[in-house]
Amino acid sequence: MEHIRKHVYEVLEMGEFGSRTGVFFDRFMLVMISLNVLAVAAETVDELHHQYATEFLIFEIFSVVVFSIEYLARLWVCIDNDQSSTLSNWRKRWNYVRSPMAIIDILAIIPFYLVAIVNVDLRFLRIFRLLRLMKLVRYSHGLVSMGRVIYDERRSLIAAGIIMIGATFFAASLMYFVEKDAQPVAFGSIPASLYWAITTLTTVGYGDVTPHTGLGRLIAGLVMVFGLAFYAIPIGIVASAFTSEIHRRDFVVRYGLVARVPLFEGLDPDIVGEISRMLRAMVVDKGTVISHKGEKADGLYFIVSGDAVAYFDGREVAIPAGGFFGEISLLRKTFRDVTVVAKTSCKIMILETHDFQHLLTVRPYVKERLDELVESHLGGLVEQGELSAEEKSEIQRGHQDWYASLASGEEG
Repeated sequence: MEHIRKHVYEVLEMGEFGSRTGVFFDRFMLVMISLNVLAVAAETVDELHHQYATEFLIFEIFSVVVFSIEYLARLWVCIDNDQSSTLSNWRKRWNYVRSPMAIIDILAIIPFYLVAIVNVDLRFLRIFRLLRLMKLVRYSHGLVSMGRVIYDERRSLIAAGIIMIGATFFAASLMYFVEKDAQPVAFGSIPASLYWAITTLTTVGYGDVTPHTGLGRLIAGLVMVFGLAFYAIPIGIVASAFTSEIHRRDFVVRYGLVARVPLFEGLDPDIVGEISRMLRAMVVDKGTVISHKGEKADGLYFIVSGDAVAYFDGREVAIPAGGFFGEISLLRKTFRDVTVVAKTSCKIMILETHDFQHLLTVRPYVKERLDELVESHLGGLVEQGELSAEEKSEIQRGHQDWYASLASGEEG
């Protein structure tokens, strides 16, 4: 049972970073949530509601069943979220029930059960079905990133909000004193003037309330100009922070790819980070030949997403997302011994040989560290009997010759 629970946990929580089943489940839920929001909107059209009442009901029942199973499944597997916690399983589940996303999940389905159990007209509760739209946060990494950005920049946004509120009250106060005699209804008090101040500062300008005096129009013009600047502050904060968040997440992905390569195991984190910044992105379509057998190897290739297949001695070797090939080309001149073809549309990261060579020439300590790693790895192979001492010496001489060619500028 525990094995099944862990598998369900991977499907529900790992998403695109887990199995194919997890990817399919995420996409299925995205479609379900989108269709539910469209159904809620369509039901408000009388013609559609009367014509397709049965279809709407069947779809609603199906949706509630799916969302209920999802909720119960998440409640079951939530104890695997933190294996290091000393809390009991019941306590973990209670903490999950009180979490914001779990509350949204239950509010999205509870109206259906209330209408079915309580024999009263609770149609007004159907508005809660729109909360299913909030479930998109769980399945959209972009929305998750946006939420994290808003939380991280909350202090700056609060400060910007205070400035905007202050500017609104200041503009309303000015117009009250200038226009109250000319327009006692529209500007008879500061609260009444707030309506004009908000529509003007936000540049909406409905036009139903406008100043009549010359001084009032001058103030209105200044308020419009400053409104552009004041309301651009929070937009700029969020845009800048969101860009930084995307770059940070992209760097983490790149770093993780590099760190998994055996060649770089044991390197200092700053070196791995520097190597990861050299990666170049490329997207290829299904059926594209990524590398040809016999061509000069030009770098290390990472499969970020999608699947590829390598054809080697008449055999097919799958290269799934997270896999890589071509690491030997970083250490010595070589040619591709396999043909690699994209089985699906693939996103690829490439560490080109000449970039890595440049790193070795400007960062000698990287060469020294790689020498240590190669020596340790080859020594282990000799101890295991998989490599002779003569073969070890030959490989080491080959590496030294290659490094010498780098220093002399022979390598292109």
